[in-house]
Amino acid sequence: MQKLLIFLKKNKFIMITAAAIVAALVVAFLMGGNIGKEDPKSATVSSAVQMITAESTKEASTTASKTIATTDSDETSTAVTTTAEPSTAEYTITEQPQMTEAQEETQPVTDKYRTEPTPTDKPAPVEPQEQTTVDNTLTCTLSITCQTALQSTDFDEEIREILPSDGILLPPCRIEFTEGESAYDLLLRTCREKKIHLDATFTPIYNSCYIKGIGNLYEFDCGENSGWMYKVNDWFPNYGMSRYVLKNGDTVSLIYTCDGGFDIGERQ
Repeated sequence: MQKLLIFLKKNKFIMITAAAIVAALVVAFLMGGNIGKEDPKSATVSSAVQMITAESTKEASTTASKTIATTDSDETSTAVTTTAEPSTAEYTITEQPQMTEAQEETQPVTDKYRTEPTPTDKPAPVEPQEQTTVDNTLTCTLSITCQTALQSTDFDEEIREILPSDGILLPPCRIEFTEGESAYDLLLRTCREKKIHLDATFTPIYNSCYIKGIGNLYEFDCGENSGWMYKVNDWFPNYGMSRYVLKNGDTVSLIYTCDGGFDIGERQ
């Protein structure tokens, strides 16, 4: 009985095809048609038989190609079916256009601290976290002045009384520094040594210290556009003092402005 079942299982598609043909012949006979003649009904039945036969043969061929049968010593069949899925994924690679050398040269020099482009003949900013010092000793000149504040009509008379009459908080003096120090390092150390009042705060958005007041003279004391600015070698850097690394022979000046830099030559 077991051998019979295995035989029927292996030849079920042939048996189905034969049964379909026999059924078609029986239908043709019952309809009274003549198989040898060209009758529309018999042609329809013949087409149906061909379709059934072709479909059965196709199914048998497809299943046979995907099934690997193995029979052990007890004549027990084990089927292993593999299905290959067609690949439908599509990938599109878009090549980004490259800038020419001329385009790269015209790109503005910007950074995450909102620094405006620095002139090519001026030193670029160096972040405080990246500054290093060495032992060799260099010198530069530092001065602090506020003559414009004394000439302002918006100036508080009480503050005027505590300032030098000539507006010079620190005359130009030569100061030693170590390579790698910033302009703010120089100002902070000098104000401590000279007992000059200094109020500054670190501004993360610009990654530098901002000078709020020197010698008890603060920003906005002479109007909404007043405050302290710094100049190095006749140039007003477009970034904070903490990011300007000193060079031997530099001249650093702290100057108070009452008109956003227009009255001290920073803007024309």
